[in-house]
Amino acid sequence: MSDGTGPVREPAPLRRGDPPREAPDPVAERREVTCAVRDGTRLRTVLLVPHGTGPWPALLTRHPYDVTREEHEGMLDVGRLVAAGYLVALQDVRGRFGSEGVFDPCAQEVADGADAVAWLAARPECDGTVGMWGASYASDTQFSALLGGAPALRAIAPAMTPAMSALDGFRFRGGVPEIGSTLAWTHYAIAPDMITRIGSAREREAERKRWEATERAITTREAFRAGALHAGRDAEAIVGWGLDLLREPLGSARHREGRIVDRIDAIDIPVFLIGGWFDVFLGSTLELHRRLLRRAQDAGGPVPRLLVGPWTHDNLSGRTAGVDFGPGASADDLGGSGDLTAQHVRWFDTALRAGAADMPPVRVFLMGSNRWIELDEFPPPGTRTLELYLNAGGTLATEPAESGERRLTSDPASPVRTCGGAVLLFAPFEAGPADQAAIEARQDVLSWRTEPLTEGITVMGAVHAVVHLVTTGTDADLVVRLCDEHPDGSSRVVTDGVQRGSARSVDPVTGLGDRRPVEPGRDQEFVVDLWSTAHAFLPGHRVRVDIAPSSSPRWDVGRNAFDPAGAVTEPTAAEYTIRHGAARPSRLVLQVVTTAPR
Repeated sequence: MSDGTGPVREPAPLRRGDPPREAPDPVAERREVTCAVRDGTRLRTVLLVPHGTGPWPALLTRHPYDVTREEHEGMLDVGRLVAAGYLVALQDVRGRFGSEGVFDPCAQEVADGADAVAWLAARPECDGTVGMWGASYASDTQFSALLGGAPALRAIAPAMTPAMSALDGFRFRGGVPEIGSTLAWTHYAIAPDMITRIGSAREREAERKRWEATERAITTREAFRAGALHAGRDAEAIVGWGLDLLREPLGSARHREGRIVDRIDAIDIPVFLIGGWFDVFLGSTLELHRRLLRRAQDAGGPVPRLLVGPWTHDNLSGRTAGVDFGPGASADDLGGSGDLTAQHVRWFDTALRAGAADMPPVRVFLMGSNRWIELDEFPPPGTRTLELYLNAGGTLATEPAESGERRLTSDPASPVRTCGGAVLLFAPFEAGPADQAAIEARQDVLSWRTEPLTEGITVMGAVHAVVHLVTTGTDADLVVRLCDEHPDGSSRVVTDGVQRGSARSVDPVTGLGDRRPVEPGRDQEFVVDLWSTAHAFLPGHRVRVDIAPSSSPRWDVGRNAFDPAGAVTEPTAAEYTIRHGAARPSRLVLQVVTTAPR
């Protein structure tokens, strides 16, 4: 930062595996212009104009991370978009980098997005049709423009999108605040530019000191201790904004701002969804695809396209957490079918120019087998349910055995450390299929595993766990992790999930339903959603399930006490008893296929 704040870890652009590109040659002219929205605020916009006479269909991306970075190191090669005959527009959202105004995340993008699309469509270089692309916040701006009313917007390509719901991996998961990703985004990605924009040197210095205090709290882990969310720490403004939202009730209207959870009907144009098996927003991406597909099947309309790779939120290289899924896993290869830029060009040619529809409806990467699969829908027809039961001796089997139980102590003062998975955190917490051996060695992590497989098991679809739990507290958090245990003893996370007991009756997408305490000493059934995956457990490997009471700093550390107001009850240790057997069938439930499609 230019005001002496020190090194700032801005989020890296989506990594595609290759060095940064040279300046795009196909651009005939690069212009920096301003787009004035309805209240007069001017938004910096970079226009990349093709060679020729035009007009052309336009492709727009809008985000808060300095759009000039898109010219050389973005998710797509914008030079190739221009070479394909598209007018490309890169826009800083309100209050960020080159744009005027005050940044109000998500809420501002509905009106601003609709205005930006209308402004671009009316330019003489544009033929009146607009498509949008982009990942993460730049996916949100696409749906926001639709919600704001943008008739010129004819197709969108949102990647790694939280647009479906704020409660399913964006701000919460299973009723547990996503405190780690909230701090990672507000403190590292957003706060630095906001601080540089403060006009008063005295106020800027005060905000810089708050930034430094937050940095110390993250470094010392004070920011993540049980109860820290309600400690009232003096943080920089955007961090305070993010933490305030985590204190809001799950049914709060603020969690619906800019979300499309109630507005699937507004999405009446073609949608190309891109996701990653280790992306923090995978659940939202897949739920959006399911709902759009169901609407298309029931009422007609465009069938959504879906592409999911072995990727994290910001790494599309196919190499992460010590695992290399092969060269074909990269967004630069996609198994030889053309890279991600080529996929987008084909998509927009079809949607905006009535080109040949030659893209498969669904393309997913099957981990384990490490190959791409083309499908008509995900999960594919013909999947069956496989239930693996938690049994005595830490065994996992297709039939429940005699009744039994295992215990762990949930101690909020010593939470289980996050290790891999679908996370959006900061160093050293890397997303992906990390080895869980060190985590599984803890006394408060219980594991069950199958015998070495004689035949492979291919999971292709939803995963959830049913756990019968007795606790001594009035609330409880259960983290469940599906792992692939290799013959060498390493145990790689495939997918995971969490459920807070007091939120078991709350819909994880809409937030509807009441929170209520867990009754101490009573057997209660927890259903933990592990989202979905496409993973082949190979012969000789084991299917493994880990159960823990926490995963910090990813998720807020529970206090084992029900306190809806969240500001009074002190954390306390609690004993968890996990029961299993025919009478209380704790189990892992998988969607599997007998033979994986080629």
